[in-house]
Amino acid sequence: MQLNETTVFTEKCFNGEPASCSYACPFHLDIRSFLDKVKRGKWNAAYKEYRNAAVFPAIVAELCPEPCMHHCQRVQTGDEPIAMQAIEQALLKYAKAKKAESYQIPPKAGRIAVVGAGPAGLSCALNLANKKYQVTVFDKNSGWGGHLREHPKFSLFDEDITLQFAAVSVEFRFGTDVKSLDELADFNAIYVATGRGGTDFGLLPTWEKDLLTTAVPGVFMGGALCSMPLMESIAAGRAVSRTIEGYIQTGRAEHTHGDSLYDKAKCERYIAHPDALPSPLVQPASPDEGYSQKEAEAEASRCLSCDCDACMASCELLSHYRKKPHRMAVEAFSDANSVPPIGTRSMVRETYSCNNCGHCKSICPVDVDIGSLLQFARADSYASGSQITALHYYWLREMEFNIGEGAFSSAPPGRDSSSLAFFPGCQLGAYSPEHVLRSYEILSSEHDAGLILSCCGAPAYWAGDMKRFNEHADALRAEWDNMGRPELVFACSTCRQMFEKMLPEIKGVSLYSLLKSSPSISPVSPFPEVSIFDPCAARTDNEARLAVRDIVMSAGAAVSELSETGKCCGYGGNIKVANPSLYDTITEKRAGLSALPYVVYCANCREVFASRGKDCAHVLDVAFSLRPEPVATIEQKRRNTLMIKTKLMKDKWGKDFIPSSNPWDGISLNIPAELQKSLDQRLISESDIKETIWRSNSGGEKFTDNSGVVLCYMVTDVLTYWVEYKMLGDTYEISDAYTHRMKFRVEA
Repeated sequence: MQLNETTVFTEKCFNGEPASCSYACPFHLDIRSFLDKVKRGKWNAAYKEYRNAAVFPAIVAELCPEPCMHHCQRVQTGDEPIAMQAIEQALLKYAKAKKAESYQIPPKAGRIAVVGAGPAGLSCALNLANKKYQVTVFDKNSGWGGHLREHPKFSLFDEDITLQFAAVSVEFRFGTDVKSLDELADFNAIYVATGRGGTDFGLLPTWEKDLLTTAVPGVFMGGALCSMPLMESIAAGRAVSRTIEGYIQTGRAEHTHGDSLYDKAKCERYIAHPDALPSPLVQPASPDEGYSQKEAEAEASRCLSCDCDACMASCELLSHYRKKPHRMAVEAFSDANSVPPIGTRSMVRETYSCNNCGHCKSICPVDVDIGSLLQFARADSYASGSQITALHYYWLREMEFNIGEGAFSSAPPGRDSSSLAFFPGCQLGAYSPEHVLRSYEILSSEHDAGLILSCCGAPAYWAGDMKRFNEHADALRAEWDNMGRPELVFACSTCRQMFEKMLPEIKGVSLYSLLKSSPSISPVSPFPEVSIFDPCAARTDNEARLAVRDIVMSAGAAVSELSETGKCCGYGGNIKVANPSLYDTITEKRAGLSALPYVVYCANCREVFASRGKDCAHVLDVAFSLRPEPVATIEQKRRNTLMIKTKLMKDKWGKDFIPSSNPWDGISLNIPAELQKSLDQRLISESDIKETIWRSNSGGEKFTDNSGVVLCYMVTDVLTYWVEYKMLGDTYEISDAYTHRMKFRVEA
């Protein structure tokens, strides 16, 4: 894996970047940070930050036209922009520590001439002098300030300039009119800032505005001479000082600073502020005197501190780990290239804790998709053989069952093709066989529909096993092709989403859009008032979303929409084993979105909520007037899948199907209800328990205590199973069972 393969997922993320107002500021002042200091009464710290950006605080506070105000996001709440100029002027009154800073660094070789002692030239000179370069400023006038000398507040500006130069050594040669640059041949670099209408030494036509260079190496130019406004002139002096420093050190004029990264187009990069309350502009009690300290602090408090953290605030995974997108991209790369024991593997848990629901991308203003980054990391791990197989072992086994013994596909009886084919997915029938049987009865009688019983491949995709996923896609494509390329009827939005990923050429239609107008359904809601929980995969499936609501409302139920939609119920990504505590947090939150019962149209959502004791029905329960069934055990799910296949093959196609058998099938178990619930949560099936016992009885080892309790185990390629039981006649009374990833061997 290369670093750019992970950072490409987050390169558009602007979390941590300047706010829109700062992009508009010529000085790129971090306005968020500045106003935060002001609102907390940290006037000296605020002054330091302001001075470091603006160079001459009094000049800027008085004369800046406030372009930031035109890009203040406070207006999104219907309020006026932050009164930056009034706050800046208050800063000059209330900051006490204004003494210019002196940096204890040794003098540097290199002499720079600055032609022009106006704001542009002074800015460049001050910044170079702070770096301990030898700077000489030439001006034909008798003092500094340029055109500001004519301003009625020049005494204030003069005081500011004097203050800022107090801690540096700069030679000023006033009353000196430089006629030719040849007079400055002894200098290593020259900055020409002679003001509007000033001499350009014939170089203005060659001026390059990006680096402020000219056709003569080492000669730079800027300020009003180049038609720069005042604030841009001061800011350019600061920026060109860095370019000049780089030129002296390397002989090349290149960008050596971050100013070039401030794309003005980003001024329009606004974010949503759904929780922001209106906050009117603070009016000073004495307009002539400006803000008091408390008024300025209150006005600064109106700042929304604009920074995009929508995904981190809204996603349980991101908010739990508190890692920003850019950091996650770098750590995903580091994990993939780490070599134990040196590597930290700091992203493994996060990588396998993602629901792959797409919520982060859906709320990101620039479509950054953290889910795809983590999915890429899963796939890379699988391809390199560094995956943690145990995290997805159960679901991959279930997928193999559903695309193997549980699979069946055919066009309608006596036909080679059909216009439609019902694809119920592997979980719908596992939850309720009636859902599949009744749906297909309607589709086969009212439409030209064949049948494909299989899995969409989500378990392989979520595990990152792209080889298995793609091989399964090829098999499904072949089945679809053999059936005459029918349009698929999807009952599951996740299935539809997976087909869009792996087989986009196959068109689909929602089962619910066909059922809603069917004369064969008589919808009855088990609850008088419900909330509909839309699965995350249906975020863009408006066809299914609307059809489900039509069915529920036709049943006479009052529908109350949830305030939060588009998030996963917790099942997605099969994160339950990788991060059970996060899984519990997510499922609890989703179940608590409404006190009303839910109607869902995803079997996985239904299982999640029913397992938490949430009143919940599948929309097919409503459509077919069925009573919602309890959550099926793992073993029941498999039996339901095989029963559907057996019944449909026999009733519709006249074919017999006999499920395979295992030598341990005849073992009789007694599992208490509470333990059964726990075993299902641990993803341990009855068959797993029976096989463990059978293998132990067939030459394996087991341990028996004095009370007759037996502990036996079975080691597989991935997990070790342990079963604790007592014999009661021919029945195994199970008291516990568990698994772990450790392996052990018995040595003679």
